Amino acid sequence: MAKKKRFRWTAKNIAGLAALAASLVLLGVLAARTVNLAPRVLEERRATPTPSPVYGNTLAVTPDPAAPTSYPVLKNGSSGEVVAEVQRRLQELGYYSAGVDGQYGAGTAEAVMAFQRANGLLADGRVGEETADALRSGNAVPFSAAEVTAAPTPPPEATPVPEVLKMGTSGDAVRMLQQRLQELGYYSGEVDGQYGGGTRDAVRQFQRNSGLSADGEAGSATQAALYASDARDASQTPTPRPNDLTSDRPYIRADGLPLLVNKEYPLAEDYEPWDLVEMNSYCDSAVVKIKYADTLAEREAVDALMVMLRAAQAEGIGNWQISAAYRTKAYQQRLLDNQISTYRNENGLSASSARKAALKLVAEPGTSEHHIGTCFDITVPGVSFKGTKQHRWLTEHCWDYGFILRYQEGKEAITGFTAEAWHYRWVGLEHARRMKEENLCLEEYIQRYEFIPLEEE
Repeated sequence: MAKKKRFRWTAKNIAGLAALAASLVLLGVLAARTVNLAPRVLEERRATPTPSPVYGNTLAVTPDPAAPTSYPVLKNGSSGEVVAEVQRRLQELGYYSAGVDGQYGAGTAEAVMAFQRANGLLADGRVGEETADALRSGNAVPFSAAEVTAAPTPPPEATPVPEVLKMGTSGDAVRMLQQRLQELGYYSGEVDGQYGGGTRDAVRQFQRNSGLSADGEAGSATQAALYASDARDASQTPTPRPNDLTSDRPYIRADGLPLLVNKEYPLAEDYEPWDLVEMNSYCDSAVVKIKYADTLAEREAVDALMVMLRAAQAEGIGNWQISAAYRTKAYQQRLLDNQISTYRNENGLSASSARKAALKLVAEPGTSEHHIGTCFDITVPGVSFKGTKQHRWLTEHCWDYGFILRYQEGKEAITGFTAEAWHYRWVGLEHARRMKEENLCLEEYIQRYEFIPLEEE
């Protein structure tokens, strides 16, 4: 029995030793393979090092490898291999000629802006996903000196760019805007980064030529059009002058807007009124008093005036007076000369100072609305008009009869004249209604609605 038991133990040991030997052989093969693979892995890692975040903000780790990783926005201050790749691609396309150093500075930003403009992208000087895709595309438009000009330096990252550039805005974003407006021929002032009247007027001109609402503010739509590769320059679409008139009623422009007459847009030398009537004989004296004999005005405007004043009278508001309507240029000159003399004699001003002060109250001949015969100085006999019940009624209701308060408080910098509570201009019901709803003076209204037809009622 003892011999038999010893034989069985030996058999188990032999089987175990065989299994152990097989395991050792397998481990040896795996070890050999690992030794052979290691140099190739190390070599590949040396060729493609693990990238580190270099964009100013640490990128978040994506837990799911299948989830897309958003493209980092490259801008002033970015650095690293991805910036170098952008620089190399810009070199290939002809936009960038400096060294490939992986540093995103002003030169790189200018090249990016030139590329963006040529390829119909918003030229903000930054490489986001859309710009990166365009750079990688086989359809990327290469540099052409005839089509792409040097772009201005984009605003630095430290200065946030406002969504809307407007009066009072300042900084590099405004400077960039001014440079672009200069390139297109709209702006001839100093590129100083200050959004003043000259910049506003240049933006308005560009907006009008581009079919945009001409509000003088550079919002996203205006900036996109301005920096586009096909942006319209100042020579492409000349803006019609306000004296481009219809053949019949000279106080209405050819595009249907009211004629604009001010210091910037004087009347043509050959301007003639259309259908003047003598108001003392034409108007009902029970409704309105005409202060001076031989006071003339355009028939269409006088008809609208009488409808309005009769409506006021029906509501118990009467005692109206017309102190002025149509004026000749010669009469306007006498008014200006008298005002200058008053300032010199009563205030002791020099001739130049007196003239400057007088022009804030009295228009030069050719620049007064009174020459066209559709405006009226509406007053109350013997009483200062401002604050009267007549004044309050007109302020509230004149718009319903096609009239506007022409020189409003708060609009002096735009109209060029001090506010006049008594000066009302007939422009037609549709125009008056819109100006009231949008709080626009005539200058603002013309600039906003040029090239935009009014909807028919």
